[in-house]
Parts: sequence; structure tokens; C-alpha cells
Amino acid sequence: MNLENLVEQFRANGFVVARGLFEADLLQDVTAEVERVVDEVVASGGYDRMYFDDETEASSGRTASAVRCVFRMQDLSDFLRNLLDSPTLNDLARTLLGDEPVADGIQYIDKPPGSSYEFPYHQDNAYMFFEPPLALVATLALDGQPAESGPISCLRGSHVLEILPHAPSGVLGASRGLVGPPDTATYPEIAVEVEAGDVLVHHANVIHRTGPNRTDGHRRNLGFIYHGTAAAQDLQAHAAYERQVTW
Repeated sequence: MNLENLVEQFRANGFVVARGLFEADLLQDVTAEVERVVDEVVASGGYDRMYFDDETEASSGRTASAVRCVFRMQDLSDFLRNLLDSPTLNDLARTLLGDEPVADGIQYIDKPPGSSYEFPYHQDNAYMFFEPPLALVATLALDGQPAESGPISCLRGSHVLEILPHAPSGVLGASRGLVGPPDTATYPEIAVEVEAGDVLVHHANVIHRTGPNRTDGHRRNLGFIYHGTAAAQDLQAHAAYERQVTW
């Protein structure tokens, strides 16, 4: 892994892929732990940071394969908490941020086979509220993600923009979306196809979205969120956002 090249791409594009960062044995362990945690929270039925692909279905009889999102995974597993704090991810975050990273959390997102929903264009900093925007998300692909699986699509170079107007999206797991269409002529959209074990890192201000999963397989991601020590969070805005999401 050439860190100098990764930094150059990240600064130019607002995103970069660390190919094969998680080798097969480690990826197998991570995937097994994620599956264990998801199975447990589904069985308990009492975790308020979990959303299903169809929230209109009765809660009884739901299965782990129907889970769309689980947030704050680090609160549910010591293994994952240690992974969030691991040198593998912290060294990468430190290099790309150019600052000492502070770990914020882990989010799990699955698009089951044939999922038609889309996460709309958005900027993560529209709900992180960091200034300066020294923050990123490092997304580990648990499955291979070709274009037809609805992988994360980033608008190249859009991380240089300020936070654009957002509104509630109405999509579970993607609380906010852009009010108007983005400028894809200036910032072209790149569907980032990855293999299992690759890590896509995107800047908190980069505009991105995901499409429907038109494959027969799951498209599972584990996102590790970090900000730099030089970034200050607007705690009042963040608290108001949390109240809105909870409501």
C-alpha cells in the first residue's frame, strides 16, 4: 500500500480506496463478528439504533438478513471497538487527515439482494457538524461490490464544497439528502466498485449516494468514522440533529 499515492488521490478526489487492506483471515473474523452482533441485536429486539429493510413488517419473525442498518456497533462488541482503535485503521486515518484521529463510531449497512431503495446524494458533515471539516469515513467492504450492487458513488472533487442545503430524506438509514441536484458536470460521479477486504475512505464533505442492489447477493459495509483533533464539532447543532433523528 503506497500511502503517498493514497494521500494524493484523497486530496484531489475526496475519496480513495485502500485495496486489500483487510486480508482474508482478518476479514473472515470481522465478518463473523458482525454477523454474530447483528444476530444478537435482532434476537433481543431492544436496540434502538437498528433499522430493517421494511419497517412496516411485524417485529416478530424478523431475521438478520432483513437488517438495513445498525449504528454504534462499537457499543455492542469489544472486538469491533478494538478494531476501531486499531493501528490498521488509525494509521490510515492519520495519514489522510494529516492530523491525529479521534474515533467516533462504527456503522453497519446492508443492501439485501434485490433492494430497490437508494441512499440519496448527501454530505456526511451535514449531520457531523465538524469545522474545519477534518473528518472521514473508512468503509470496509464485507462483500464484493460491482456496479450493479449499488456501491457507494462519490462526486469526484466535491469535498472542496461547503455544506449544501439538506432536508430529511425519508429513507431509513440515510436521514438527510441534498435539497437540489448536485453539479455532476463539475464533479463527475464515480461508482466505486470494490472487492471484499477493500476500504473506501471518503471525506466528510464529499457528495455521495448509493443505488439499488440488482444482484442476488448482499452488499454489506462496515463504516469506521474519525475526525481530526483540530476539528471542532458544533455540539448544539449535533444535539438538535440527534433529537430530530430520535423523534
